[in-house]
Amino acid sequence: MNEARDPNRRRGNARRLTVATAVLVTAFTMLVPAAGAGTLDQSQPIISNTAAFVSNQFFGAQTFTAALGGRLDQVDVAIGKSSLAVQPLDVEIRAVASGQPTGPVLASASAPAASFPLASFPSTFTAVTFTAPAVVAAGTQYAIVIKTASCGFSNCFNWVTGPVGSSYAAGSGFQSSDSGATWSPLNAFGSMDFTFKTYVASVPTAVADCKRGGWRTFTSPAFKNQGRCVAYVNHHDGVGRDDAKSPGAAKSAGSADGAKSNGKSGEPHGASDKKGRG
Repeated sequence: MNEARDPNRRRGNARRLTVATAVLVTAFTMLVPAAGAGTLDQSQPIISNTAAFVSNQFFGAQTFTAALGGRLDQVDVAIGKSSLAVQPLDVEIRAVASGQPTGPVLASASAPAASFPLASFPSTFTAVTFTAPAVVAAGTQYAIVIKTASCGFSNCFNWVTGPVGSSYAAGSGFQSSDSGATWSPLNAFGSMDFTFKTYVASVPTAVADCKRGGWRTFTSPAFKNQGRCVAYVNHHDGVGRDDAKSPGAAKSAGSADGAKSNGKSGEPHGASDKKGRG
């Protein structure tokens, strides 16, 4: 009896295929290391007794220059709320255009109002994490932009500034009174910067980062060889294909599984080049 006439046999083959696919996905997930927590990169940690109002109309922004390349996965900000604030606070990482925070949004997070202290001038920082981190390059300037949904004039937030003067030399504070349409320097009492801290996980963001022994420089996550580093890049491609179904990721995973580290690159150069093009 052939398979076309035996429905039980067809169902058995389908079950085996499903199990095999699940095993492959699980194996690939185990192969690719999870991203580690970022390390402190840039900051203006001095908290003053001055704050700027933040709402759906009044936005605040702070530009900064990344010293580490990788994935910016968290910012800390000293922000307080009014007693009736219930709207979440929206925090974005944006590209900088012409020195101002008007570039595309690279990462965003919505932090609940309950996360922030009830204070006009809080003395502590609140951490805001990005589920999809922003890829940043060392030496490039970016911006933290903070806003909220409609909150009324008295039910909003206050972002604490640093002291008067340029307390952070690699960036500037900005304010917008028209929901981000235009920006002006934060200088109500003289040039000022907002309080902030940025955290960057130094990870490979391109296949080239893994080559020529580059895979050895990463520690969070760490890689056993170049192939696994390439698999990580393809798995976290940032374009909606960062899962085991990504053709590039699957190819890299298969090659990395069969690769044996030789103490140098962990695989022949030709093989790594093929994965890079995958």
